[in-house]
Amino acid sequence: MKSRYFRWLGYRQWLISQTKGEALFPIWKWVRLLGLPLALLLGQPVWAEATPLSEQLEIELRSDATAALDDYLQQQGWPSTQAEYQIWLSPAVVHLPSCQQEIRLQAGGQYRQPWGRRPYLVECTEPAWQLRARVEVSLMMPVWVTAREIQKGRAIQPADLVEKELDVSRLQRGFIPSNHSPVGSKSNRHLRMGQLISELDLQKAWAVQEGEGVLIRAGQAGFSATTRGKALESGAIGDGIRVRNNQSGKEIQAWVIEKGEVETRF
Repeated sequence: MKSRYFRWLGYRQWLISQTKGEALFPIWKWVRLLGLPLALLLGQPVWAEATPLSEQLEIELRSDATAALDDYLQQQGWPSTQAEYQIWLSPAVVHLPSCQQEIRLQAGGQYRQPWGRRPYLVECTEPAWQLRARVEVSLMMPVWVTAREIQKGRAIQPADLVEKELDVSRLQRGFIPSNHSPVGSKSNRHLRMGQLISELDLQKAWAVQEGEGVLIRAGQAGFSATTRGKALESGAIGDGIRVRNNQSGKEIQAWVIEKGEVETRF
């Protein structure tokens, strides 16, 4: 014990000499003065203790992220699939009182797809406080990749495709889910074997070509009518395009519903 004590005194004297004689402040006094946990100073991880508020926020954040994902999958017509959610809350949550009103969640930024890293601002009005949070959404989905090499301009055949399940939240480019078939579409560029296929790799299949005649369907509250028109733009099914009504001569907005057919929406 004495040898350890004398070694410590020697180390302390060396520190004093390196700091030009300035008095050393014991580390325990720095801990007490700054209110810092010793584990933090020693480089050890510090985990916030779970509280009823943090548990409530985790449930609400998970529910919000799940609803956003489910809505998006339904809108796109993609299959429902299993997702994983990792939730991060600011350590300040352990110092906040429970919210007496409904908690408000605001997803930060503009996100086309509801997966990947999604920041949130959590707000309470009674008592008033704000908290930063984040939800990491990982989504596994079966998508199409090439089973063999595909030359530019060639129409894709069933034998050119193989289904593969990938974490789409990690993909840097688009993809085509396996329940949407790209068979018959032509490749915009040369595709290697095993390459992920995205919509940008394919020439869009126009259901209506610019300049051709189209059938315009219109309907509202039980009333329906048809007339002829001319497409002023090309469009695939689901696209909104400009169309000129042959009878009135007016230019209108319509949506492509079938090959050579469009409909107006009110």
